[in-house]
Amino acid sequence: METLKKAINILVMVYLLIAFLFLLRILSVSKFVALFDLTDNAEFFNYLLWGGAVLLLTELLLENAYIATLKRSLGRESRQHAELRAKHTEWKAKHYDQQLKTSAAPLIPESGSARPEPIPPATGPHAEQTWTTEQGPIITPAPMPPTLNPDQNPNLPPTDRRPH
Repeated sequence: METLKKAINILVMVYLLIAFLFLLRILSVSKFVALFDLTDNAEFFNYLLWGGAVLLLTELLLENAYIATLKRSLGRESRQHAELRAKHTEWKAKHYDQQLKTSAAPLIPESGSARPEPIPPATGPHAEQTWTTEQGPIITPAPMPPTLNPDQNPNLPPTDRRPH
């Protein structure tokens, strides 16, 4: 299909080149009329017109058929892609299940075994502060940026201070 499409495209280009050479009077119409034993120039242009119409119609039909085959192959490939993606997901799930069955250690630790060994007592200048498991981390809020008067803000452009 693709080679036929290329051949028709080349024929259309050659036809257009010949038609423009006749229309620009680079090639002589009267010599072609005498060569092909036609009655007059109008009959020659009539044949030229019909030949061009047939070529363009053939090109149009081939292009539409080619587009239809491309769409059909794209749909087939997208279905294959979806099937492969589903198979891959099933394989991953099966592999994950097998990994869970074969591993002895749990993937998610129990809530009681979050801190198995006790914390040694602190030594140093802050020894009286002890950390227990009931305490959470101390979170301090971020400091607020200073607010400036809009007239004193150095990031703003200077204003016009002329009297009105």
